[in-house]
Amino acid sequence: MPTSPTLPRFRPIESTQQRLTGRVVVVSPHLDDAVMSLGATIAQAVRAGTDLMVLTVFAYIPSSEARAGPWDTSCGYSTEGQAARARREEDRRACLILGARPRWLDFGAEPYERRGSQEEIWAAVEAETRGADAVLLPGYPLTHPDHSELSELLLRKGLSCGAVALYAEQPYQFWKRKTPLVSSIAPALQDLIGGSLTWSRVLTDSEYRGIKRRAVQSYRSQLRHLGLGAFGLRRMIWHEAVQGGEALAWLPRRADG
Repeated sequence: MPTSPTLPRFRPIESTQQRLTGRVVVVSPHLDDAVMSLGATIAQAVRAGTDLMVLTVFAYIPSSEARAGPWDTSCGYSTEGQAARARREEDRRACLILGARPRWLDFGAEPYERRGSQEEIWAAVEAETRGADAVLLPGYPLTHPDHSELSELLLRKGLSCGAVALYAEQPYQFWKRKTPLVSSIAPALQDLIGGSLTWSRVLTDSEYRGIKRRAVQSYRSQLRHLGLGAFGLRRMIWHEAVQGGEALAWLPRRADG
């Protein structure tokens, strides 16, 4: 298959694996984003001894009787609570395969009631990530409004942690693989970050890519609607591999820390 550039200025960074040590939190807007985007990286880090948590912020609430939104209706759910219970179980299975710890917050995803202000969402994420050695946030392309709102909020308010990195979101980045990019930073974050970022690929071997594929397959209710049936998922992971791996961009450390 032909390949095309997807994110500009990619280079391998030797310290990437070193930064993913100690306690690491991958912030996931929804119940699948972290695993689909960084499954191989997560599995590799856990194997190396990293204490890794996948923190899903908009994980719905299992007790909700609100009518399912259009996306969840198409996935076969009738209420927000039914979707929450089923999708949390999918996420639990996926994280178990990777060796990560799932943590779910009860904020509502679009189009459900949010059940929290931006201040409350930030405070909840800050509490879960405080003191972590590294926190990874969605960073590109941020086409989903929940993703954009969350990353913008957390970068604007700041987190009490060590290093912060952005990750390229799947399958959104895979969908945009033929679209030339003007900037390596999603528009929603440009004013917050300033300048440019250097995106790097996390090199993982076929063992970890296979673990990622099995983990992503746990999200059975989502795959067909995301175009990630057996062939689509293999093609997405193959495309990542030929590009050099999953994508991260480390933010400069703030002057105050």
